[in-house]
Amino acid sequence: MKELTNSEKASANRQIELLSDAFNTALNAGGYWLNATGKKYPKFYPQGVAVNPHNALLMALHSDKNGCKSNLFTLYNEAKARGASVRENEKGVPFLFYNWNKYVNRNNPEQIISRSDYLKLAPEEQRQFKGVHNREIRTLFNIDQTILPYVDRDGYESAILKDGSIHHRQVTANDERYLRIRFNDFLLKMRENLVPVRSNGSGKSYYDSSKDAVYVPIQRGFDHYHDYVQETLRQIISATGHQQRLAREGMVMKKGVAPSEDSVKREQLVVEIASGIKMLELGLPAKLSTDSMKMVEFWNRELKEDPNLLSAIEGDVNNSLEVIRRAEKGEKIEYATYRNAKETEQMRDQLPKHYTIANEIKSRPDSDNRIVVIVKDMGSKQADVILPQGASLEPDVEVKGMSKARIERELKLSGIENVRFYNPDGAFGYRPDDTYFVNKEISEARLNNWALEYLSTLDATSAVKKANEVRFDQIQMLQDDKCRWTLYIKPEGKDGFSIYPDKADLNLFFTTLKQSMNNLGNIRSELANKYYALSETHPELKVDLFGSSAQDTDLNKIERIAIYKTKDGIFCAASINGEKVAPRSVTPQQWQRMWIAEDKNEYKRHLAATLYADILNIGASHEKSTNEKTAQEVENANQNENQSEEERRPQGIKM
Repeated sequence: MKELTNSEKASANRQIELLSDAFNTALNAGGYWLNATGKKYPKFYPQGVAVNPHNALLMALHSDKNGCKSNLFTLYNEAKARGASVRENEKGVPFLFYNWNKYVNRNNPEQIISRSDYLKLAPEEQRQFKGVHNREIRTLFNIDQTILPYVDRDGYESAILKDGSIHHRQVTANDERYLRIRFNDFLLKMRENLVPVRSNGSGKSYYDSSKDAVYVPIQRGFDHYHDYVQETLRQIISATGHQQRLAREGMVMKKGVAPSEDSVKREQLVVEIASGIKMLELGLPAKLSTDSMKMVEFWNRELKEDPNLLSAIEGDVNNSLEVIRRAEKGEKIEYATYRNAKETEQMRDQLPKHYTIANEIKSRPDSDNRIVVIVKDMGSKQADVILPQGASLEPDVEVKGMSKARIERELKLSGIENVRFYNPDGAFGYRPDDTYFVNKEISEARLNNWALEYLSTLDATSAVKKANEVRFDQIQMLQDDKCRWTLYIKPEGKDGFSIYPDKADLNLFFTTLKQSMNNLGNIRSELANKYYALSETHPELKVDLFGSSAQDTDLNKIERIAIYKTKDGIFCAASINGEKVAPRSVTPQQWQRMWIAEDKNEYKRHLAATLYADILNIGASHEKSTNEKTAQEVENANQNENQSEEERRPQGIKM
């Protein structure tokens, strides 16, 4: 991650202070750490605009710490403009404002466009880009930190009555019933769109990642309804981190390798914060679980020692709640594998089609021998009958010995329900692409009186497989010289290439690598198929990691290249123009690529050209200078010769 500015460091320290103080308070307050008085979700006053989860957390923590009556906030200048200025010596809370003014291609980090250019793209092209956020830090103040209660008493009291604590809102029994209805509706949406939520008679609540199901005891097993709500939320938050969803590192897979203890504790921090924010959204107080209270010291230490942890937690929390929000809106949250399969299929639809099987079928029907080709799909109980060239598809126009009615009757007796007739080509020609013939039986047949006599079958397995599945000699994650991960793909019988995968797919790959090695081969194949199809539709996304970064370099000047490893590092030694030069360092990324390269010797030459580019350029510059000097000398000699001839020429004679 890039280094934080001074203002960002100050903001991060303030955020850590708020969070740590809240956790420490919970140790002596029965676990309550957020919104203990039950205020409504943080908003801007008076517009009522809600904020993203992480900002809401900071605002609520600031409000709790300062004993404010609501979670309503304002900017300093806006408060002043309304005549309700911020009081003297008040300390505000950082607000992280993201300005999405640039967009980067998901599979080509070098391609960055402006927001105006992004908006001009077609929707399908926009999906190839993601926003690059430019973070600005602003300061907010609670309305209790302003003079609003004194200059507009009625407006202030109205706001507190609407958005204040449970006490100020005067919550009634009807409000409690509405809360239960609202949460039950939430659970139905989660069951339909995210993860099964089941009752557990054992009295324990947990998320089973192997079954991908949440288990929570019935409500009577909890001291308070609010405890039941938050515990259910904790397990649902855990489900968002599944390897096929957000693939968080702290998720434990039953048959995989368990993550480290520290990763599990950090995952629990994400769960507690995200569930707490969801409770805040419901206007309820949030508590730490008994197990989480034992981790407070670890969390506080990690937040202070790791400058990047808070940003990572912010991303995980926001992403978790975004998944839940989409499920609440009715969107089915599919596994990454299913989503990738759909995207791959959509991209394959744009690729050139293959008609090997249809071309073969075209040559088989024969009117002299009364042969037709029948393509059966027993799954859908459908059959295609390809008649000889010139045969009519009209029901009353028949070729002798090839009655369509009899053919249809015999096929229906064999279990076929729908029969369609075609010619080999022309307006009624038969020309589906090779993918159409998956799980279909292709046979030559002819009528023998009333019965269909099957003569032979056509084995289209290899053509179908070739059309539906690309085989790969190699699939590997490699880093480029800027340490960015690329997916290297070597299709069978074709040149290999690299492409930059989307962040979600990188996360899926490396989480699988850590947690579920037995599934890694499937993920490799899944990503290879997806990005092969993408590269076929967008060849400009292909990246060459094996060429030379040195331009206009004569590789023949480089000889006797040796790349070797010592205890001091990895080095490349070579001779240039017959002279030995001092070895130069090779990065681990360049070393790894050497073992992947299809032509290792060629890669070594290109790597040496990159490493010794300065020496090669000096030689090229000297040669160019010499050539230019020689050319200038020739030109000067020619001018002198012309001048001497002019001097020798007799005056008055024109040539």
